[in-house]
Amino acid sequence: MESLVRATVDLSDDEMSSPWRWGDYTDEGLRFALLMTHHELRDLAVRLAALRPGRTQAQAILAQYHDAYRDMTAVLAPVRDDDLDRVPAPGEWCLREVLEHLLGADHGFLAVNRFALTRHRAGTYETQTEEDWNAFRPSYAMPKDAVGGGVAAVRSSFARQHERVLRELDDVTDGELELPAEFWEETAMPIRFRLHRFEEHLRQHTVQLEKTLVGIGRAPTEAHRLIRNVYGALAAVESEPAPAPELRDEEAAVLVARTEEIRAR
Repeated sequence: MESLVRATVDLSDDEMSSPWRWGDYTDEGLRFALLMTHHELRDLAVRLAALRPGRTQAQAILAQYHDAYRDMTAVLAPVRDDDLDRVPAPGEWCLREVLEHLLGADHGFLAVNRFALTRHRAGTYETQTEEDWNAFRPSYAMPKDAVGGGVAAVRSSFARQHERVLRELDDVTDGELELPAEFWEETAMPIRFRLHRFEEHLRQHTVQLEKTLVGIGRAPTEAHRLIRNVYGALAAVESEPAPAPELRDEEAAVLVARTEEIRAR
């Protein structure tokens, strides 16, 4: 999937109209390669969902968050290293500043949820102190260089933290969702609210990333818009737990062949 994105994300709108054939479809141009990728991934998600065992509410919430993560990944797909520090207008954040805020929030949200779950499960939530929190927090702090370097390094930082969130919150039970978890607000909010905040905060600042890209003259092309759809379809596939190697490997082989065909043009 990433290879296909790299092969297509910088294509111009004119290049998207260049000849490309899929079966009897010959008139849509190269854009049909991405349209069919979206089509195939959506169908794969349906087939995998049919194999899915029961899903907890927390796992469903995390799947929504994963969809938002993939949408942000799509927005960042065409970003170049020298885009990261370009300021769209005086007083506004550059991309790197937005990304630092986003990643820092994900680290904080995970720490709050894990701390509350740890205390509830140990039966010590009511006796927790600020010292307990200060001792717990460092293992969830964002590394100082997490958004340093180029785009590839920033993407890797987000991927590592995202995988950690999915892994460490996968076991939250339906009964634990209504338990309180304290953060900066005066009112302790339920863990259900805290889990949904991952997605909502990410979507809020994904819009900011989009606006920033427009502000620095990097508005989305047709290829970028189609890739964003494809990432959305990929998220649904990735959120299905069934291994189903015969289904996944078949689509992977299609994507490899498609990428090679596009690069050979």
